[in-house]
Amino acid sequence: MLRHGYILLLLLLTACAGAGDRRLVLDAAGSFPAALSESSGLVAWPEGGFISHNDSGKAAELFVLDQQGGLRYRLPVAAPNRDWEDIARHGNTLYLADTGNNGGRRRDLRIFRLELSAEDAGIPVTLPVRYREQLNFQPPRYQHNFDAEALAWVNGELWLFTKRWLDQQSALYRLDPGGNSDPLTEWQRLNPHMLVTGADFDAASQTLLLVGYSRSLFDRRAFAWLYPVRDKRVVESAGRRFRLNETGQFEAIALGEDGHVYLSREGAAPQLFRSRLPLSRLQAR
Repeated sequence: MLRHGYILLLLLLTACAGAGDRRLVLDAAGSFPAALSESSGLVAWPEGGFISHNDSGKAAELFVLDQQGGLRYRLPVAAPNRDWEDIARHGNTLYLADTGNNGGRRRDLRIFRLELSAEDAGIPVTLPVRYREQLNFQPPRYQHNFDAEALAWVNGELWLFTKRWLDQQSALYRLDPGGNSDPLTEWQRLNPHMLVTGADFDAASQTLLLVGYSRSLFDRRAFAWLYPVRDKRVVESAGRRFRLNETGQFEAIALGEDGHVYLSREGAAPQLFRSRLPLSRLQAR
């Protein structure tokens, strides 16, 4: 009886969480091709449209998409897809985060740097990822804090955000895009009250965008955060949290060339969504 009461309390707390959040109204923007069934990363492409990829268990390839998520073409990548979780871009250089680590036991975490052209994705350069704080590599599955599923290019650096299963916080790690084999040290801890699954950055307004969802399997709510960035730190006290009007497992976020926020979701169509308001309007709310 006591156990049932505890479970009920958790459900009630989950239902109450986020009741006062701003709402981020999304409109369906389109659907992905069937081969992109588990889109895990999304980045805008200057030619218009997006680039995405699947996560673990799928072919090592990039999908170049139009503005509605339709397939333009596919590019094979000469690197294994152990568990690709997000993608970031600086000019024609792409960074693929092979940092998925649900089990907490991986010792081969890495980011692939690709020089993209219309013909191919180039020869990948591997940037190793190791966490200085991780000492235990045999934790129970989903009972650790060293899964990372969000990556963004921020003012000349790569920012990697962890998906902390134990407390729904997120640790920020800064990486040198030129490559460095030293273990990473946590730079900042955020408390977004969600499992962080995707990131992007708007250099013009110095705004970090994060997306994620609640850990609850009974009521999986999705959220987005907008945070100002100052002096290489996230100004958490000035962050704005939005609850999405859509539910489900949202995996990626990207600022489109049109100034609107785009998000992708695993599961049935539609998978691609566009914010009804542009980022500039959302920042003013």
